[in-house]
Amino acid sequence: MNLKEALNEIKRLEQENKTLSVKHRDLEVHHQDLNKTYHDLTNEHEKTLRLLFEANEKLNHILKEKENVVEKYTIERVKKFIPQTEVMKPVIINEVETLVKEKRVRKEKSKHFENFDFERHVSETRYEKPEISSCPSCGHDLSLASEKVRYVVESIPATLKVTKIIKQSCKCSACNPKDNQIYYPLSTSLFPGSIMTHSFASSIAYHKYELGIPFEHLSRHIKETLDIEISKQNLAFYMAKVANILKPIYHTMKEDLLHNQAKVIHADETTLSISKRPETDKERKKSYVYVYTSSYYDRQIAIYDFHESRAIDRTAAWLTDYEGTIVCDDFKGYTKLKKDNPNIKLQRCFAHVRRRFADIVKTLPEENHSSSYAKKILDVIGQLFHMESLYKKEKLNAKDILIRRNKEHPPILKELEDLLFNHVYKPGSVLESAVNYAKNIWGDLSTYLTSGYIEISNNIAERAVKPFVINRKVFMTSGSYDGARYTTLLFSIIRTARMNDLNVSRYLEYVLDNIQTKDIKDLLPYSPKLDKSLRNA
Repeated sequence: MNLKEALNEIKRLEQENKTLSVKHRDLEVHHQDLNKTYHDLTNEHEKTLRLLFEANEKLNHILKEKENVVEKYTIERVKKFIPQTEVMKPVIINEVETLVKEKRVRKEKSKHFENFDFERHVSETRYEKPEISSCPSCGHDLSLASEKVRYVVESIPATLKVTKIIKQSCKCSACNPKDNQIYYPLSTSLFPGSIMTHSFASSIAYHKYELGIPFEHLSRHIKETLDIEISKQNLAFYMAKVANILKPIYHTMKEDLLHNQAKVIHADETTLSISKRPETDKERKKSYVYVYTSSYYDRQIAIYDFHESRAIDRTAAWLTDYEGTIVCDDFKGYTKLKKDNPNIKLQRCFAHVRRRFADIVKTLPEENHSSSYAKKILDVIGQLFHMESLYKKEKLNAKDILIRRNKEHPPILKELEDLLFNHVYKPGSVLESAVNYAKNIWGDLSTYLTSGYIEISNNIAERAVKPFVINRKVFMTSGSYDGARYTTLLFSIIRTARMNDLNVSRYLEYVLDNIQTKDIKDLLPYSPKLDKSLRNA
């Protein structure tokens, strides 16, 4: 290469370098624009989640107030299903599995409801015909071949309605009788051949699992309303079928809770006695219903999960692959769950800790408060809750809450740690017991400093447990293990519907009407595609 060519090459490279520099500057500007857009979208997303938190918190506050009223009047509501002369005895919430296994004694060749005059109660007659009107073979119009009459019972507010259905089969009169095809109407009912309709099943489920009315008393109520006898066994069979039909809804809800965007699950449990246990498990006195619910930053989901034992390997098997934080009490099973799965973090409930010291302070005379270590510890914990209440009043989003927490909480936690670990308390005292409770879970009390979505208390799950406990005051026990599983499945769906402000009966009927044709995700209680008419007015 001669000198001239070399100079030209240098000029070309310089020009190329200038072009690349311009492109580099343009890319830097574009990158800055993208960062700004990302930052703006992130802030907007946080604001949206904050609005969702406020809406869910407000709705749950309303539900809490309603539950307080329900708790006072549940027994009174149940009493209307029971004659005044009858003493209300402890009953079981779910007779399904028990009754399934009972041998039903019937008279030979007897029919269901043979002594009931359906025709007298008919308020509507519907005809079901084949979808086609002409013969596929020759094109000739179809003529009536036969009719089959059946009756169904439908539920409308405050009453029941009998509808007469005449199922007509058709044939072609022009075709050769030997080759003539009989055409039948297609049924869309989930209970073909029975008196049960989707509305009636929804009504039974609502009264049974929302109001806690035993099947025995529901059967009596239906008898008084319509003068028709539907045994508690039949009601149990119908609800067992409904539970099996709704299993896809339940399992999808569990998956959605497992993969929630805030990566937070609140967990709690309550006891449940089983009246008829297997021979191999006769000695067991208590079984458990575990409740898992979403935070207010997410779609509102409540999962009730029955297990006969408290073994965490069985009770929380579905959380084995969970990645996120579980807000819970001091149950040691969650410690094992965390040990087995390093992707799980625990946030123990500060409200449980506070309650123990508050109970001590309540017993002390006012003049002893200033010298009481229980009061000092209670006041320090109170500072944490005060800070949290300020963040809510200021309507901070999760990102800003996290920043404020890490700036303001560490000194308070340090003071609390000193009171717990660096002082000696009277052995065997109630105060020492409260201190030891806090010390044993200390390592899991500050997880909330890693995420603004994590609450410092487990009040959300405790609130979700309460409706089940209220109903348990009525039904006392469950009939069997499988019966309790039917109960918790249906209770999960019904409770989640309530948490999302749906009318339970209308929602269940809508699901039963559409579960064969619509996508399961469109039928979930929190689906945005649900019809607005399903919401409470």
